[in-house]
Amino acid sequence: MKKIGIFTHKGCDLDALCSTESMAKIIEENYSNLEVISIIQDSFLREKIKGNRHFITVEEARDIKLDYILVCDVNEYDRVYGIEIIEKVPKENRYQIDHHDGNRVELEIPQGNKIIQPKAAATCQIITEKLTEKQIPISKDMAYNLYLGMASDTSGFNYGVTEKTIEMVEKLPLTEVEKEEALRKMIELTDQQKELLGKIEEEERKTEGLKIYKLLEPIENGDITPLVNANQFQERIAATEENPVSCFIIGIGNNYFIKLRKIPECDIDIVSMAIKCNGGGHETRSAGRFYNDTYENVLATIISEYEQERGKASCSIPQQKGKHIGKIKPQ
Repeated sequence: MKKIGIFTHKGCDLDALCSTESMAKIIEENYSNLEVISIIQDSFLREKIKGNRHFITVEEARDIKLDYILVCDVNEYDRVYGIEIIEKVPKENRYQIDHHDGNRVELEIPQGNKIIQPKAAATCQIITEKLTEKQIPISKDMAYNLYLGMASDTSGFNYGVTEKTIEMVEKLPLTEVEKEEALRKMIELTDQQKELLGKIEEEERKTEGLKIYKLLEPIENGDITPLVNANQFQERIAATEENPVSCFIIGIGNNYFIKLRKIPECDIDIVSMAIKCNGGGHETRSAGRFYNDTYENVLATIISEYEQERGKASCSIPQQKGKHIGKIKPQ
């Protein structure tokens, strides 16, 4: 029996997990000559999906000879979990299904072996389309996963929804109650998420007027992504009257991306901060990047640059309705 490995991106989200789970099931049910091996980075989000087959890590898969590979929900070389294993498989035996445009180095997969639809809201939407076209029955569990993948990648159907998305959702054999259950599952925080978010809050520096939020994608040393739902996420990283400047740090391996925000009333120059962090941007929203660095050094640099800009600014925030809503004292 030949072996096919299923892969997705580092820091797998629900669309990644649900699309790989669905494709594994489809292959098992339609190709009796193939053994499916899911080589997926571990994620506590797995408990949200149905089926939840056995995944193995890159380390466990190193000695397995794969005849074919299928990559789901990723179109960028440096984002794939297990790329070193994929590269051992002949290019003509590599397949891909995804909804992302590649903006970095794409995977080396023959054009005829790709299904890439950037207009799709999620990879799970593409899978639903193909199953519908071929009139392949969709089980309740698979429908649940496909719905969860679509809902999570469009923030509960708040962003990126197209007419095709709505059409595919309607094709799934789910009741409204079952859909509501999936949406609840999507936004519920797991115990591990709650624990991690608590640790992140504990490590926030007490620098006056600056709120720092840390998000790390999974890497080999075990950092994991909290993945709160979209509304919670926006609320958490927004600048506020209490903390007029916020910094959101995303870590991918040893490279970091930062997003700086401030409220309009604050005159700290976050653009200058971003420029010194290899970036730039707008008056109230800027961004920067750090390469081959550590979280501790990135954090220290941001705080240092913030303190310098705070020293140059008056940053007196006006009173509203007779109440003083905050002030940052220059050093």
